[in-house]
Amino acid sequence: QREDFQMYEKYCQNKPRSESLWRQCSESAFFQECQRKLEHKLGLDSYLLKPVQRLTKYQLLLKELLKYSTSCDGVQELQEALVAMLDLLKSVNDSMHQISITGYDGDLSELGKVLMQGSFSVWTGHRKGPTKMKDLARFKPMQRHLFLYEKALVFCKKREEHGDGYDKTSSYSFKHFLKMNAVGITENVKGDHRKFEIWYSGREEVYVVQAQTVDLKMAWLNEIRKILF
Repeated sequence: QREDFQMYEKYCQNKPRSESLWRQCSESAFFQECQRKLEHKLGLDSYLLKPVQRLTKYQLLLKELLKYSTSCDGVQELQEALVAMLDLLKSVNDSMHQISITGYDGDLSELGKVLMQGSFSVWTGHRKGPTKMKDLARFKPMQRHLFLYEKALVFCKKREEHGDGYDKTSSYSFKHFLKMNAVGITENVKGDHRKFEIWYSGREEVYVVQAQTVDLKMAWLNEIRKILF
């Protein structure tokens, strides 16, 4: 069942914690004795990594099966399984970014599921009336990492990766969020096909968002439309 695979998401979210605990205990005589008795060449940390590796191998295996099963029974089931695994990989990736958000005063899980996340250039206007790009163009855009939840759009600032080796992680400082029930969108902004407009509370706040590609912009607009309409 697809739901059974959701345990991978929780496992991956806890992976940094398990790695940290292992580094504290790796020299323990108990673990070394267990490894010796079981005649394992690899340490416990190698086995803790296997579920993460397995998750990526599932979709590769399904792709290979589909490649050689075009005229066989069960192709539709294989395609559905592949879609489910790709969705799971995306969900795990998004949730791994979410656990690195700092400074949010509340429970992020109350905002619903993370649907999309990514980095954008953002121009901000706080006034009513149409956004004038010639006015916004004078200002340097902010670099923001956006998280689209079912109930809110969260704006964060990405912090530089810190630490070394296994400890090297990115973090996201929470800046503000918009409730999706008060959001509107303008799909095209003059001057750049990669830009779209998000407005809030009857255009009291306006955000011009620039994606890296047109395809990425359309993917975000599609998800936002599903929430709004």
